[in-house]
Order: sequence, then C-alpha cells, then structure tokens
Amino acid sequence: MPTATEDAGQMPRTTCSHAWISVDDLAEELQIPKSTIYGWKTRGLGPTWTRVGKHLRARRTDIDAWLNSLSST
Repeated sequence: MPTATEDAGQMPRTTCSHAWISVDDLAEELQIPKSTIYGWKTRGLGPTWTRVGKHLRARRTDIDAWLNSLSST
C-alpha cells in the first residue's frame, strides 16, 4: 500500500546508515581543544573529514578506525 508521501509524488525518506561526528563532538569526546583537531586536518593527520555545506563531519567508523590505528603502534 502506498504511503501518503508516495501518493503526493514525493520520494520516500531514507535514513543514513552511519553516524556523522562534528569537530565539536570529537573534541569533547577526546577532551582536547578543537584547534588540535583543525591542526591535524591541516597536516593530513587524524580521521578523514567531509565538508557538508560549511560544516566538517567525520564518519564514526572512520574515527574509530583511526583511534584503533593509534593504539596498535
């Protein structure tokens, strides 16, 4: 049975399968200044960041993989 959204000719909404983390969130989690994270990004260190509009976001899985790589050295 079609949903009300489909009846109106709109695409059904889908949810993102992964969590996105902001610079603020990561800084709070690691208890470090945001400037440290921005410095890592500038030097090509840290997790992979994606610009979403004017905001930087990293996938939770990328952050976890990066943190795990630090503890294995």
